[in-house]
Amino acid sequence: MGCHICESLEKIKNDPYFIMELDTGYAMLGWFQRFKGYTVFVCKQHASELHQLEYSFKMKYLEEMSLLAEAAFNVYKPDKMNYELLGNGVSHLHWHLYPRVAGDTPKKGPVWQLPNEELFDEATRPSEEVRKEMIVSIRKEIERLLTKK
Repeated sequence: MGCHICESLEKIKNDPYFIMELDTGYAMLGWFQRFKGYTVFVCKQHASELHQLEYSFKMKYLEEMSLLAEAAFNVYKPDKMNYELLGNGVSHLHWHLYPRVAGDTPKKGPVWQLPNEELFDEATRPSEEVRKEMIVSIRKEIERLLTKK
């Protein structure tokens, strides 16, 4: 059986949650926005572990992931960003970037302490208008940050 992410990469730019393509990956808005500004950074190369990437690609991938996190931080002004690279469910490198604010969960801790029904509640899926506004805001901030380099 192939990799679900690899199989979807050629169509990723048509995904309604696509933000933009960077050199090493694709910036995506999370389908559910229980944590406003939640984004995902999907690696262009198939690997399940960071150490499997060629060194210079890996460093660029980490830099670009950090750039997406900074853009989401600048747009949504959280208290803290959470960075997750798990891969137990889908073994293809992809970062989950969660903007966090004080009191956003019943007790301090990772987002996955919440039940799936809450994390993936359809009520937290942005409307088409809101989704488009979020994507444009994050894309503009990424572009602004790239011009500062």
